[in-house]
Amino acid sequence: MTDGSGSVITTASPQSSKRRDNSARQKQILDVLLESGSATIEGLAERFGVSRMTIHRDSHALVQQGLIDKLHGSIVLRNKVTTQKTVNFRRSRATDLKDAIIQRAVSLIQPEQVLVLDDSTTVAAMLPLLPALAPLTIITNAVGVIQALSPYPNLKLICLGGDYNPPRNAFFGLVCEQAAQSLRANMMFLSTSIIHNATAFQNDQDVVKVKRIMMDMADQCVLLVDSTKFRKGGLHRLASLSEFDHVLTDSHLKPSIAKALAQEDVNLEICT
Repeated sequence: MTDGSGSVITTASPQSSKRRDNSARQKQILDVLLESGSATIEGLAERFGVSRMTIHRDSHALVQQGLIDKLHGSIVLRNKVTTQKTVNFRRSRATDLKDAIIQRAVSLIQPEQVLVLDDSTTVAAMLPLLPALAPLTIITNAVGVIQALSPYPNLKLICLGGDYNPPRNAFFGLVCEQAAQSLRANMMFLSTSIIHNATAFQNDQDVVKVKRIMMDMADQCVLLVDSTKFRKGGLHRLASLSEFDHVLTDSHLKPSIAKALAQEDVNLEICT
């Protein structure tokens, strides 16, 4: 097709637009499974506002990729790849959007502080930058944090033990919660699964329990969330965004969302 000047006008076909929508929804379905391990077809259809047949087609596509198994009325992550897929998939999401967020987060840290780090892959992106700020004390429930920072003698590491969760490569449960309640820190850095309106959500209630207690440990809490996290959904309420001292996101966040959060007294920072 051309306009009056003879220039070629290209338009996206309905088929290509549909493929993009399907791909985006399938990634969101994986996000749900990465948090909870399983989900029902009916629940996912309601969550994403589509038909059960659409979720069945999405599930079939994920089965073909070797990511999930379909059971009667539900889907689950494949056990043999759970650990690898959960960690690597989350680490690969929105990497370019996280860079500015990480730089801003690290700028808030002062040497000799006590920090709390959660098990999120967004926070994990901070780890290579922390040794330059030593001495620091790091409290975490994430095995990956301990493994990444253990070679550095000026970083004191405190691991909150408990029930080990292989998909998240981290500790949760009563033992972890009790250990966290006995400690104090200057700052906590964390991320979350979904931001809906002005509330942070997680899809796993055990994760919520530990993150809430870890938040209570710290004088300040910094939430790191790239713009892809702002969407409908969420199961278990973690916290209102106004509870965080800093909410760091990227420049791709829709202006309408930023305006709405400002009206809710959220200390939102657009990192560029």
